[in-house]
Amino acid sequence: MQSPRRLGVVRQPTSAWPTPLAPRLLPAAMLVALLGLVCGQVRAEEFFATRDQNPLLRGFYLPLPIDTRLDAGAAVSATVLVSNTLNVEGNSQEHLFVDGESLALYLTYGNSLRQGWRYRVTLPIIHDSGGVLDGVIDTWHVAFGFRRGDRPYFPKRQLDYFYSGQGTIYLNHPQTSLGDLAADVGWYAADDVRRTVSFWGGLKAPTGSVAGLTSDGAWDGTVWAHAAMRWPKWQLASELGIAQPFGDELFAGHAHRSSAFARLAATRALGPVWSLRAQLDGRSGRVAGSEMRFLGPSMQLTVGAARRFRGRWRIEMGLAEDAAVNTAPDITFFLGIHG
Repeated sequence: MQSPRRLGVVRQPTSAWPTPLAPRLLPAAMLVALLGLVCGQVRAEEFFATRDQNPLLRGFYLPLPIDTRLDAGAAVSATVLVSNTLNVEGNSQEHLFVDGESLALYLTYGNSLRQGWRYRVTLPIIHDSGGVLDGVIDTWHVAFGFRRGDRPYFPKRQLDYFYSGQGTIYLNHPQTSLGDLAADVGWYAADDVRRTVSFWGGLKAPTGSVAGLTSDGAWDGTVWAHAAMRWPKWQLASELGIAQPFGDELFAGHAHRSSAFARLAATRALGPVWSLRAQLDGRSGRVAGSEMRFLGPSMQLTVGAARRFRGRWRIEMGLAEDAAVNTAPDITFFLGIHG
């Protein structure tokens, strides 16, 4: 089935870094810095609870980062991510048109399992629609002199997720559905005031909707390592892992292969209340044989702030952009609460 709005404008594959990264994110960095100056003192955890919201690939298991110490006890979080993107690609074998906005709510609960061990359960709820951010994003690009891409050529507030080539995907109506339920277990090899090293494994069940693109229709597994170092004013953290789907009902089996992912984050504490953070997320390609950048290796940069309240509660807020252009959604805003 062809997407009628896709016809007529096809972007050919471009180089991985067509737009300098620093100028594109300068306004976001200025906003975060201003927030820190206005609100005063800062404190941080290691990672934001975010992940790539690519609507064609979100059904595959990519665990949220680990953000708790071994002795944290019971921990809960709720993070809302609003993602907007317009991606147009095509060649003689494949066609891709992704235009829409998603609102995802990620709910997590974690606790100690036994000495040296923790577990975590994650459930996403996802809504897709034409959204309300198209005009805001276009105005942002014009105001700061950024390239507008294909946005001037398509109507605003439309939902159209289409891909043909290694299988066929088509979603053009608003929908809300549960995502896939995931459970993770981790062993902490080291955990103290200065450092944390832990090793994790997880399993995802196909509780979501293949038609709604919130599941790949299969059980998935993953293993990854987490490491963090802490100083009085700075925190550095990294994660490295492998995800393995045990099936694939989205891309006719072409995504039934291992995929690597990695994360790096640096946090600056300005005091006991507020913190600022930059986080870089990357992963390898998901779909074998595809030449579409939106289905290949990706890199996403997230900047934001965290505020700690009395007790163990904190809020996190910020935005993410596709650091490697057209490999992740154009923009994702997030707001989360943790306790």
